[in-house]
Amino acid sequence: MTSPATALNRSRWSRLTSYGLLALVVAYLAGTAGVAHGSGYTQSLILQAAIFGMLAVSLDLVAGMTGLYSLGHAGLFALGAYATTLLNQAGWNMFLLLPVSIVGVGVIGAILGMLSLRVSGLYFAIMTFIFTLVVNVLLSDLKFTGGLNGIAGPIFPDLPAGLQFFGSGLVWVVALLLLITLVVVWGMRSSAMYPVLLAIRDAEPFAAANGVRTAATKVGLFALSAGIAGMAGWAFSFLGYISPGQFTWTFSVNILVMVIFGGINTRLGPLIGAAFVSAFPVVIQIDPLVQELIFGLIFLLVIVFFPGGVVGLVSRAWRRFTTSPHHPPAPAGASAAEPVGLGELPTDGAVARTSTSRPDDYVLECSAITFGYVRGTKALEDVELRVRRGTVHGLIGPNGSGKSTLVNLISGALKPDSGTITVRGDHIERLGAAARPARGIMRTFQTAVLVKELPVRENVTIGLYHRTRNIAARSLIWPLLPGSLREHREMRAASDAALRDAGLPAGWGGARVADVPHGVEQLTQLAAARVGRPDILILDEPLAGLSVGEVEQVADIVNELRDQGVTVIIVEHQTHFIFSVCDDVTVIAAGQLVTSGAATEVRENERVREVYLGQ
Repeated sequence: MTSPATALNRSRWSRLTSYGLLALVVAYLAGTAGVAHGSGYTQSLILQAAIFGMLAVSLDLVAGMTGLYSLGHAGLFALGAYATTLLNQAGWNMFLLLPVSIVGVGVIGAILGMLSLRVSGLYFAIMTFIFTLVVNVLLSDLKFTGGLNGIAGPIFPDLPAGLQFFGSGLVWVVALLLLITLVVVWGMRSSAMYPVLLAIRDAEPFAAANGVRTAATKVGLFALSAGIAGMAGWAFSFLGYISPGQFTWTFSVNILVMVIFGGINTRLGPLIGAAFVSAFPVVIQIDPLVQELIFGLIFLLVIVFFPGGVVGLVSRAWRRFTTSPHHPPAPAGASAAEPVGLGELPTDGAVARTSTSRPDDYVLECSAITFGYVRGTKALEDVELRVRRGTVHGLIGPNGSGKSTLVNLISGALKPDSGTITVRGDHIERLGAAARPARGIMRTFQTAVLVKELPVRENVTIGLYHRTRNIAARSLIWPLLPGSLREHREMRAASDAALRDAGLPAGWGGARVADVPHGVEQLTQLAAARVGRPDILILDEPLAGLSVGEVEQVADIVNELRDQGVTVIIVEHQTHFIFSVCDDVTVIAAGQLVTSGAATEVRENERVREVYLGQ
């Protein structure tokens, strides 16, 4: 329950935020009015910077949030400009052409994204680079585009007589388009979708395991970015002549320079970079070749010495002068603990639980599972696994036995060559990883796969993705939706509760994952899986690198989950832990089932001792 003091502080902060936003809007309108009444030279310079700002923001949307470095934005920009000009000459209304440019170029961007996103990294950049080259060649060779000479863009009409005191109508329209772009993109950065997008960029398996359709999300984001580039092209067409020479591959590189120079994945960085690139040729009026050399040298210096760009440099200086060292308290039992060894199969201390289940008690069944990474070589062959509802099921075996492969098949990261996987009787073997959380399956990974630059708390909120209604679509207008701030606070509160349940003190919630120890990372991904309220939770080597105290913590969490009715599957090498907490244990070796049954029975199995320990 929120205390009166907390509610009062939130009310004051809300008022201050509202006043701040109002002041920014007033300043923005005043600046626009000043430009609208300025000289033609000033208007031309500011309009170009604003249009380049839209382009830079659109590229940062995909490069900063999902790590897709596109060199195709010059081609998308050109399509918006040429489509506006040619269709206006054919009699289309220029204002009708604005949504046409946005949607049309957005659709082309979606198609380009679907083709290009089959690859990643350098190959993605090359494919989008080729797209820009093809567009430029077509614009240069086709007669109706004017060839290399280009064509005159449409003339933007003057405002009606009663509104001419506002000044240039084009300035106001471009300012409005830039503002809309910033509201959409900054709104996404403030939404609950932002950590998800960074997870797609830095921890894609983690995102998929929490229900994110990563490929579709990338295509959708690239389409949105392309639509903004098309909108910028619409505005650019009114600045005079347009020609293929304005949309070459070098301009694609310049857009990327804007983003990196200002600060990739920052709110103001792309705008600062766009302003710099627009103003540089005006301020440094020297030989074009020397100008390019100086420009390139500045860019190289930024990359080498200030990779975070201008905004990153300012932010780092600000943190140095305003923050003091802060060390959150360690998780319970972590300080004086010593690492846990693998040890032998325990001869006593195993949980004395026996299986009295009926066939309809099995929540998860894997039948005759066969899978091979390489044709002719089987990582798993005819493996059977049946997991009872509301129990803790251990999966053990020597290194290379196929344990992680089986876990990846159950969680959807892989698909079996043959065999079936059913959850409560429903076949899921052909469903992808993103569809598994909706079936109640969540998982962790051997090595914590998290977003390093985000706080621990924000990483845990990613586990709520599949439980949050239409989070991707709503992120476009997140700050404008009633209740969105409340919902975001509730998600963070749920994350904090999950972290407490994982035994992490409150101080760790705000710490960046890049700054926390390994044990906290492991417990963070456990909290992220738990906050999604799974029916079946798969823990893949959850004890790797943990101290004795942290291992006891995990054991307490597993027992608590069992008491809550959650089915837990644990893959682990620490056999003492497995036989201490598990109801049932399955042993596989060399991709084949050795035995499966109650923990007490498996512990005494001579075949298990022979295969697992070589005795």
